[in-house]
Amino acid sequence: MPKIPKPTRGYKYFCQVEPQESLGPIYTEKDDVFGKEVRVRDVKIGMVRNAKEENKKPVKVYIDPYPHTRVEKAKPLQGWYKGANEPNQVRPRPCYTEALLTSPYMGSCPNNCAFCYINSGIRGYRATGLTVVPTDYGTQIAKQLSGMCRAAAGYFTSFHDPFNLLEKYYHNSQEGAQAFVDVGLPIFFLSRLKYPEWALDLLSESHYSYAQKSINTPSPDDWRKLSPGALSLKGHLQDLKRISDRGIYTSIQVNPIIPGVTTNQQIVELFQLLADAGANHVIVKFIESSYSWATAMVAKMTELFGERGLTFAKLFNQNIGGERTVEEEYRIKAHELYRKTATKLGMTYSLCYEYSWERDKKGEVVSKTGISLGPRFMTSDQCHGQRVPMFTRSTNKESFREVIECPPSGCLYCSEGNGGEPRCGDVVMGEAWALRTANYRKPL
Repeated sequence: MPKIPKPTRGYKYFCQVEPQESLGPIYTEKDDVFGKEVRVRDVKIGMVRNAKEENKKPVKVYIDPYPHTRVEKAKPLQGWYKGANEPNQVRPRPCYTEALLTSPYMGSCPNNCAFCYINSGIRGYRATGLTVVPTDYGTQIAKQLSGMCRAAAGYFTSFHDPFNLLEKYYHNSQEGAQAFVDVGLPIFFLSRLKYPEWALDLLSESHYSYAQKSINTPSPDDWRKLSPGALSLKGHLQDLKRISDRGIYTSIQVNPIIPGVTTNQQIVELFQLLADAGANHVIVKFIESSYSWATAMVAKMTELFGERGLTFAKLFNQNIGGERTVEEEYRIKAHELYRKTATKLGMTYSLCYEYSWERDKKGEVVSKTGISLGPRFMTSDQCHGQRVPMFTRSTNKESFREVIECPPSGCLYCSEGNGGEPRCGDVVMGEAWALRTANYRKPL
């Protein structure tokens, strides 16, 4: 076994749960959600890693069926975190597909993926090992949507698996998605678990709704190491066929690809498996991380995969916009192969947060902030696959209706080729802002 590199910077517990302290005794109490006596304990946790004792707050932790705590107020709906136009040295948004980001569950995800960027973050209850559950989530989402006169598809969810084992008891994903469907909006789910029947029923309500899965290796053994709490690889392929047989559009995030751990030939093999199961579209993203926990990521992959992890470390060497990523030449050659393979198999192809250095006509690097590789490789209407437009309504008494002027590119490149003017006539949408609650209140 090769020597495993140790993180040399940042907090040493990145990529894993922080050791718990300030633990109260375990006791039992009757709980209405579970309808029985459950084990609980009082714990003090902080909103940042390695929080000082005075900055921690007491919470009640429900130990079964997975450690979690409850909060009354849900995170507000919002658009993407970045816009098309960001300050210098900040990577611009590459996302074609518009979305309203939801958070039916927060904190640590029971899938426990080894590469999870959410659980390696600085802020939030991510390092605690606890899932955070907003109570009465569906009602809160319905209330937020009632104040909107423009909207996008509901994304369940970019932060947490919507079908995690707590969903059986809290129904936050189901009730939140139902709130979108009730006002005429499409939805999509991203999951590493089996789709419940209610999710397929809701997806069938709109031809703009679709199912996403995240699968990044064709090796069952590697898959179990990378995502120990997820559905088996065989189970995913069976589930994908089940979804496809319902006539629901399927978009697969091959995300993240960890070169060295996974070879290009394995990704080609994975594409074949996905196509055989009925997938319509593949989205590819190579692994990246903030510099604060990049060395911890390398250590994690080496611990799990030995020599293959060290091969990954050699390729994980480029700085784009302050993020550590895989060297550009390797990624570009791989994308060329992947796109060709997807096209041959009848699937469309796109990228997710893939950047290159900006170069002049002579090939000289003029900026290392990063420009999106998406337009260079995408064969689909939008990065998530099929065209999904924005939606609008005059008052909240109406259902949302499609903005028919929306081009396949969504808002990101709407003004290009149209004299610099947004096709819908709305300046905010034409500039592809990072939208927040107030931006959704006026009709388009």
